[in-house]
Amino acid sequence: MTLTSAQRVRLKIQDQPLRADLVHYGDGIRSDFPLPHSNITSGTAYANPGATAWSATGATFDVTGFISFSGVISANSAFRTVYITTTFSDDEITQFLTDGGSVNGAATEAVTTLMFDSLKRARWTAPDGSSFDDTAAMNQLRALYDMLKKEQEADIIAGGSVDSWSLTQGDY
Repeated sequence: MTLTSAQRVRLKIQDQPLRADLVHYGDGIRSDFPLPHSNITSGTAYANPGATAWSATGATFDVTGFISFSGVISANSAFRTVYITTTFSDDEITQFLTDGGSVNGAATEAVTTLMFDSLKRARWTAPDGSSFDDTAAMNQLRALYDMLKKEQEADIIAGGSVDSWSLTQGDY
């Protein structure tokens, strides 16, 4: 089976769909709850009446990462969510393909987005001596970006476009 361009982009940037199966608890006040993921493509929620077996509910999932029930979930009542999520939505992948012009270009657009997001990454040490450093992700993203740009240049040269002519002019 041939992969679509969007599937090829997801494969290149390792944005494969992830299955989440989580148990949450109601608070007796709300009927909608945030989930730890966004870009939810499909999902099902289950209630646990009488703590015997899970049964499907009519809950709806929002792509931004919320689940909504038709009524308030009682305090400490369990509900289970099973859903599929990805880092980038299908619309974002389509936009990357439009902006990038190719699978490599779309992958580069995705990495650029992640590089911008990496500005939120942190390094800290707590008073008890424990530490956290998530800044190494930026170096990995830079290396991936450089690799993708080289692949794009190779594709342009192999394609024999006018851009390939201009890329080689500095060599003479």
